[in-house]
Amino acid sequence: MELRSIDEARFLAQSGYQCFLAISRFRGRDTWLNQILKDTPSFTRFEFEPPPFFEEWNWRRRNLLISRLFWLYRLRYAKIDLAHIFYAWTQEGGSRLWLCHQAGIPCVLSIHNAFPLTSFSSWHRRLSDESFASVRGLYAVSQSALDHFVAIYGSWIRDQTILEVIPNFVDVSRFVPSSIIRQETRKILNIPLDAKVVGSIGRMDTQKQPFHVLNVFDQLWTRRQDLFLIFCGQGPMEEAVRAAVASKPWGNRVRFLGFRADVERIFPALDVHLLLSKQEGFGITTVEAMACGVPVVATDVPGSRDILADSDAGCLVPFGDHEAAATRVASFLDTPSRTELACRIGRQTAVAYYTKEIWRQRLTDFYEKVFSISNAR
Repeated sequence: MELRSIDEARFLAQSGYQCFLAISRFRGRDTWLNQILKDTPSFTRFEFEPPPFFEEWNWRRRNLLISRLFWLYRLRYAKIDLAHIFYAWTQEGGSRLWLCHQAGIPCVLSIHNAFPLTSFSSWHRRLSDESFASVRGLYAVSQSALDHFVAIYGSWIRDQTILEVIPNFVDVSRFVPSSIIRQETRKILNIPLDAKVVGSIGRMDTQKQPFHVLNVFDQLWTRRQDLFLIFCGQGPMEEAVRAAVASKPWGNRVRFLGFRADVERIFPALDVHLLLSKQEGFGITTVEAMACGVPVVATDVPGSRDILADSDAGCLVPFGDHEAAATRVASFLDTPSRTELACRIGRQTAVAYYTKEIWRQRLTDFYEKVFSISNAR
C-alpha cells in the first residue's frame, strides 16, 4: 500500500500538484522515505501521527482531546486542499478522516482490502456521520473491496460521492516471460532447469498463510520428487516457517529469499505461483505472475476472485482445501498444453487490463470528477 501511495503521489506531482507525504510508521520507514524524498525533491514530508481515537477504544476521549489540541491545529496550518486517506483495514484511517473533516479539508479514500463486516458503537457512528461529509470520492482496488466497503460504510456515503474501481497496475515492461532470466535465476538458486518449481511470493504473515503453502507442497511431494519451493518475502512468520521446513524430508528443496526488490527475476523461474491468502484486496502478485507467463493457483477469496474468476490464466480453490490446491498445481505441472494456455492468457490479460497507462487514465478520470464536485461546492 505504501508503494502505491508513492506511485499516486508521483502521478499527482506530474499533474502539477504539490504533494505532502504523511506515511504511517513501520519498520524501516524512515530509510525508505528518505530515499523517496531524495529521488523526488518536489515531495514534502508531513508528520501526521494522531493517537487513534476512532480505531482504538481505550483512551479514546483522551486521544481525541490531544488530537483536537495539537493535530487539528497542525492540519489547518498546513493549508491542505485535498487529503487522500488510505484504508487498509476496516477502521484504519477513521481518526485521520475525522480530523481532516474538522479542519475543513475535502478528502478522497482508497480502499485496499475486502473488509469483514463489523458493527459500530454509537461513538463510531457519530464520528463517521460527521467525517464522511468531507469525502468527495473513493476508489477501491477491486470490485469486491468496493462492495465490502459500501456494505459497511454505505449509510454514511453521500449521494454525490464518486465511487470507482481502480485496480493496481503492473509494469508489463518489467514483468515479462523470459527463458534467459529463468535459467539465470535457477542457476543462482541451485535449482535444476528441468525441475518443477512452485513459488509463494508475498509477505509471510497470517493473511498469506505460509503454513498452508507447506501443507500443499507436502501433498505434492507424495506425487513427485522433482519439486522445489520458493518463498520470496519476509514477515513475522518467517522464523516459524523455517523451523517447520527444517524437519521435512524435502527441507533442502526450499529456498527462502527474503525481501527482494527484483521480484521480476523470481517469477520467470517458477512453474506455478501459489497464493493461499485468507483475504486479498487486490492480488498484485497474481497479476505480476500472469505478466511473466506463470499460471496462478489462488484461494477463492475477494481480490483473487476478481482477477481469476472465469480466467484460464489460473484457477481458484476453496480457502483451506489443501488437497484441491495440490491437485490444481499438479494439473499445471503435468499438463504442458494447459500451462501454455495459462501463460498466454495471463500475459494477454495483464497487458490488456493492468498496465500503468490504464491505471493513470483511470486516476485522471477519477480526480477530474472529484475536483469538479469540490469546485461545485
